[in-house]
Amino acid sequence: MKDYDVIVVGLGIMGSSTLFHAARSGASTLGIESFGPTHQFGSSHGETRIFRRAYWEGEKYLPLLNRAHQLWAELQATTDEKLIVPTGGIFIGPQSTGVVKGSRNTAKAGAIAHEVLDATQIRRRFPAFHIPDGMEAIYEPGAYIIMANKVRLQMIDLAIQNGAETRFGRMVKKIEKCDGSVLLITTNDGEKFRARSVVITTGPWMARDLLPELSNHISSKRVPIYWFDNLDKHKQDFTSDNFPVFLYEHPDGHLIYGIPAGASSERGVKIGFHNRQHVPCTPNDIKKTVSKQHIAEMSRYIKQLFPGLNPHPIASRSCFYTMSTDENFLIGASEKFSNIFFASACSGHGFKFGSAIGESLALLAQGKRPPIDLSAFAVSRFDVSGK
Repeated sequence: MKDYDVIVVGLGIMGSSTLFHAARSGASTLGIESFGPTHQFGSSHGETRIFRRAYWEGEKYLPLLNRAHQLWAELQATTDEKLIVPTGGIFIGPQSTGVVKGSRNTAKAGAIAHEVLDATQIRRRFPAFHIPDGMEAIYEPGAYIIMANKVRLQMIDLAIQNGAETRFGRMVKKIEKCDGSVLLITTNDGEKFRARSVVITTGPWMARDLLPELSNHISSKRVPIYWFDNLDKHKQDFTSDNFPVFLYEHPDGHLIYGIPAGASSERGVKIGFHNRQHVPCTPNDIKKTVSKQHIAEMSRYIKQLFPGLNPHPIASRSCFYTMSTDENFLIGASEKFSNIFFASACSGHGFKFGSAIGESLALLAQGKRPPIDLSAFAVSRFDVSGK
């Protein structure tokens, strides 16, 4: 039986980042993952994610965003492969509400470069958008695309170069105490390991299998993603030179996000609802196909917002959201064992923070103080009764 300083369970973006930072700091580290290095069963799969700092969700995210931004740049410096694609970001909505108001407030609080655009300016600068009068936007020139699979694999590779070990296709069945505070970890094939600390980043499986204390605060949702092709005469409107990553808050309250064509090997413009078409599911029964009703609904929005796109998607599939009850993250230590740490319930907006959250988890697992105050994401913010 082998001993480790840190064992990381679950190698999505949070776990891969934790593994990398722990190994780089000199800790003996093991990463255990139920599936392979890339798979479509969690929330970290796929080729692209949006990074933005003019964060409408709240100023409490700014310290994590700033640190994550710095760490993504450092990761990019480790390879010639493109991990970050600059595009700028535009966040559109009714004047002085929701996305626009929140993005403006955070941009001002964080001294983040931005512009305020009215509907006429949006249409002139970004002709792909068919924006009605009365809409407004915050444009953040520093927003960009993170190449999701590539950054995860780069972190795992760097972790291994720094001495980390990995076990793919293994599931942790039990974590228990042995020899004082040392933890004993048993996998589904009967292999056992000892660790001074464990970090669990298994999304919805975390509450079901390893930390049932979190079950009142976590749920699983199936959420569709779509890819749309441009009509020939509008081809240039949807490339990253003319079409930034975007959020669009429709007047009806539905929030749509998108990523330009050509940023990855995926064909077409990637578009999805953030706060609609959520279908409850369990971790093991997610269906990847998208219903005809959901496709038809999204097509109606595409016709209205992007007349230069063919409204019939060229591809669609479901992704996985692990939701907390308030859509903010859960980061902390187990009630049962103080040397078990976790991060999950990123609620569809967590990938961009992965570099910074992983760094903080690696430090916590080694008994060190993270550079970021994580108290806003503690489980203690919920009533202990779960109500």
